[in-house]
Amino acid sequence: MRYISALMIGLFAASCARNNDQMSRFHEDGRAKPVVAVASLIDTTSFDAPWSLSEEFTTSIVGQISQTGTIFVQAQEDCPFTENPFGNDLSWMKREFQEHEFVVFMEMVEHEAVPASKAKRNLPPQEVSTNLNMAVRIRVVDLRGSEPKIVLQEMVRESYFVPKTLLPTDYSQVVWGTDEYRKSPMGIAHAQLMQEIVARITDYVLLAKSR
Repeated sequence: MRYISALMIGLFAASCARNNDQMSRFHEDGRAKPVVAVASLIDTTSFDAPWSLSEEFTTSIVGQISQTGTIFVQAQEDCPFTENPFGNDLSWMKREFQEHEFVVFMEMVEHEAVPASKAKRNLPPQEVSTNLNMAVRIRVVDLRGSEPKIVLQEMVRESYFVPKTLLPTDYSQVVWGTDEYRKSPMGIAHAQLMQEIVARITDYVLLAKSR
């Protein structure tokens, strides 16, 4: 009897999960939302931290896009493709992302703290204000037609000023996912950059979907 009860609860939970998934694909008025795949961010920087920039940005961006309620988005954590997503050949994308209308590719190409003033380069790091310069390349591809079509391709840049009056942050202790990290200069800088990326992706996907 307990087995049957547990089985029924499991089936009910699975049914609810499927229903919620289907409901999230549509607006309340029945219109279908764009179905978007977000490939894991490619990190080509030399930034070194106890966590993965790729995981941080991919997870956060997917979550923020989903929270807008306008797009049905799925993260592709284990990217199966070996082709260059920023190359000229787009033909493979329809094969690899058959169940999606759009696919988003991102590459972190810059993530570096540099002195805010060139005249102070010889001072100890703790006595110099810095700029955290970041750049992410984005490509959004429309997969709905007979051939994939690029609807957005640009470099999103962000520079966050960190004054020397702030105590240096030990990011081996203040790591991604903690409250301390969210309040840290890097956490705030990343949040600003991701907000801009989400806005660009959302705007261009919705514009393409409306056509």
